[in-house]
Amino acid sequence: MQVYEVDGMPPRSDIPQVLAIGKFDGIHIGHQAILDKARSYLKPGTRLSVMSFEPHPLYVLTGNEAYLRSLTPRSEKMRILAEYGVDGLYAVQFNRSFASTEPEVFVKTHLGRLALTQIIVGQDFRFGKGGKGDVKALTKWAFEMGVGVAQVAPVEESGTKVSSSHIRAHLAAGRVEAAEALLGRPYTLCGRVLTGEKRGRAIGFPAARLGGLEGYVLPQAGVYAVLVELPGDASASRQNWFGVFNAWHQSSANDVDLRMEVHLLGFTGDLYGKECRISFLHRIRDERAFASQEELKAQIRTDCDAARKMLGIGGRQADEAR
Repeated sequence: MQVYEVDGMPPRSDIPQVLAIGKFDGIHIGHQAILDKARSYLKPGTRLSVMSFEPHPLYVLTGNEAYLRSLTPRSEKMRILAEYGVDGLYAVQFNRSFASTEPEVFVKTHLGRLALTQIIVGQDFRFGKGGKGDVKALTKWAFEMGVGVAQVAPVEESGTKVSSSHIRAHLAAGRVEAAEALLGRPYTLCGRVLTGEKRGRAIGFPAARLGGLEGYVLPQAGVYAVLVELPGDASASRQNWFGVFNAWHQSSANDVDLRMEVHLLGFTGDLYGKECRISFLHRIRDERAFASQEELKAQIRTDCDAARKMLGIGGRQADEAR
């Protein structure tokens, strides 16, 4: 997939393309409906492209730092879009200057450079300065350029419109199964295993401490049953293991940090420095403090048993996911 960094005007293109436009934060089932619609317009020689905005427009417009974190940071967004057959991603730098673009200028000048055959947006799509542009205006101006516009109705789950905001709220409350229903897949983080303090190994439950998650929306602190994808190497393919993920708040001299680690059920081996992908399947319990190491050890054993029961796996050494 070709990625175009757009700061101002997008690069000119002579390749006919169908373009889906939106924030695509999470690429949830509503976004997937837009991508499915876009694919239905593809013809031989036409490519499928997506235009999304970075950072999240709500961060620029409101200053809310929660929106510096994404459900799908760039690398994750690229991976999922590639799975949907997207050929090109226009990553538009959303800043105050871009936000002040008049709606007609955005359509005729910005989009007019892209050799578009069709534009696909959500029914509630707004664009341009002050959000003054809507689908009706987009359709009018695109028609004048010889480009069609198709809109996709909001997708609902249990009577509620699917949105990235709802998914963020579910994750903040630890409702990972509810988030999965709106995403159409388990919520996933991709991080790197750090050299840790080896406390888990000392009590018989070695755990991989995770870093590199600064760009992600993080689930509520607590303990979760997860699926962990490990990278392969020259002699082995990628592996999937079930595990127990723990996120807890740890106080330091200057701040309170959220620490994260995962214990792979039945796994033996060295994970330091490796990238792993964590998919959240079930919440086991809330965060809590322990009076002693023995109390912690007993709770971890209980958590592992609970995870096996939730995941439907039996036997302490039969936990590799096939």
